[in-house]
Amino acid sequence: MELLLVAIILLTLLSFAFEWMPIDQTALVCLGLLVVTRLVSGAEAIAGFSNPAVITVMMMLILSESLTRSGIVSRFGHRLSVLAGKSPLRAGALLLLFCAGVSAFINNTAAVSILIPVTFQLAKHYRFSPSKILLPLSYMAILGGTCTLVGTSTNLLVSALAVSHGSEPFSMFDFLPLGFILLVVGGLYLLLIGHRILPPRAALSPLTHRYRLGGYLTELKVPATSKLVGSTVVSEQVSDRFMLNVLEILRGKQKIAVDLRNTTIRAEDVLLVRGTPEDLIQFRDHFNLLMLTDTKLGAGDLADERNILAELQLSPNSELTQRSIRDIDFRNRFGAFVLALNRTGETIRSKITSIPLKAWDTLLVFGPRGRVEALYQQDDFIPLEELDLAVRRPSSLRWWLQVLAIPIAVGLATLGIFSILEASILGVVLLLATGALKVQRAYKAVDWSIIFLIASMIPLGTAMENSGLAGHLANWTVNAGHSLGPYGIISIVYIATALTTELVTNNAAVILMVPVATTMAHQLGVDPKPLLMAVAYAGSSSFLTPMGYQTNAMVYGPGRYRFLDYVHLGLPLKLVFWIISTLLIPHLWPL
Repeated sequence: MELLLVAIILLTLLSFAFEWMPIDQTALVCLGLLVVTRLVSGAEAIAGFSNPAVITVMMMLILSESLTRSGIVSRFGHRLSVLAGKSPLRAGALLLLFCAGVSAFINNTAAVSILIPVTFQLAKHYRFSPSKILLPLSYMAILGGTCTLVGTSTNLLVSALAVSHGSEPFSMFDFLPLGFILLVVGGLYLLLIGHRILPPRAALSPLTHRYRLGGYLTELKVPATSKLVGSTVVSEQVSDRFMLNVLEILRGKQKIAVDLRNTTIRAEDVLLVRGTPEDLIQFRDHFNLLMLTDTKLGAGDLADERNILAELQLSPNSELTQRSIRDIDFRNRFGAFVLALNRTGETIRSKITSIPLKAWDTLLVFGPRGRVEALYQQDDFIPLEELDLAVRRPSSLRWWLQVLAIPIAVGLATLGIFSILEASILGVVLLLATGALKVQRAYKAVDWSIIFLIASMIPLGTAMENSGLAGHLANWTVNAGHSLGPYGIISIVYIATALTTELVTNNAAVILMVPVATTMAHQLGVDPKPLLMAVAYAGSSSFLTPMGYQTNAMVYGPGRYRFLDYVHLGLPLKLVFWIISTLLIPHLWPL
């Protein structure tokens, strides 16, 4: 049975690492295999869905959404340039410090999504490349989250799993002593050294230059002899036959960008067209059109008071993932065009309509200003820059309740009046009962991929214990580190978790390591808390890859990063944290 479980674990890890399918689907497949092979019972298979960590994460996501919609975080973020004065170093320090502070109490993804537009705003104001600060922003969100129980799902999960193994749950600020030290060390490194390591990849240039779209946008004039005269874009099936898009019709001084499908083309009209050079030439020759420019069109040629060019990122909760732009019928559904797509640092400009979208894809969108502004308010998208819409107005007259809900929940849990699970539930009930948050918005706030990932993976830890695999791994670790004393044991547990979290997700890493850590503690006859702390801190130390942590994936596209940028910036941080944690955990929480 152990060999069978090892095979299932390896298959699951490979699927996570190579993205054979979305992570929540991988977790569900893993759960199904555990049930089919009888490694877990039916009751054990569904136990994850009632685990306190899963419910607490769900409630905290809703509370984070409420605070985000209050607008207070965004407003304060946009005041940073005023507070920083003329010093770009002070502006960067304030941004990173603010990010860490917010991330200690709200969802890290929400904090970073709010602050990405702020980062671009500061970059323009102080004239530095956004790539110098976006990755440090992600790392500071991670570090801020490690300081409290609710700061990251990793800490909540370790606490809940500790209870299931007979230990006491962690309190709200149990993680603060070492978390604060790591935050200070990491913050100084990122602020003083990090910006020197990161290259200026995301230039402060027009979006068309950044996406290198000059050769793909051009103007074609319709002479009186053209077969297009008297026709429409739809009647000639321009999109389907020639694989290109007509973005605007220029008629004298008039720019027509709304209802293009039904606009009859006239002689002397100028068509602003997007497509590959081959398709553009074929289209020109077929309809006997005149190409007006051989120069590259910039953002200024596209944007005006009616139309705008903007960047949007696909959120992880988006219903558009796994569907192509053609399947979505993006043009008709949203009234705007997708000109280019950036995925993990690679800009895709041709045949983008047939590519299935993924979470954190960055889209370059062009269309009427009102339609694009509407996209900024959609839950499917995260705004990055270009429009001054990042400061959201309060969505409710009871915005002050949205602001106070998290402090109330944290205060009740800190004082021991309620557990964090009970306090977070009461916070959500307060918002819903008073109408400060609509129930539909609460449903949309939950990242169900995270919920299903955690709930489906928890039985894997149970299977490791049932099969004896956790015991054997614990024996090996104890034998390897016993001669080195508590420092050796903590060091091995930390580095094993830290490496695993880079290949899979932080939550999957701690689910695999908690059974091993608790079994080790029982074999040694020591308090499991220091070993569990090592698992928690190491599980959040995802600095080497874009896929290890959600916020790392978020900044990949906007920062125009490459994979090695994460290694160059994150490896020193990872090594220093390993040393600090190994030395301090046995003193802060003696074995």
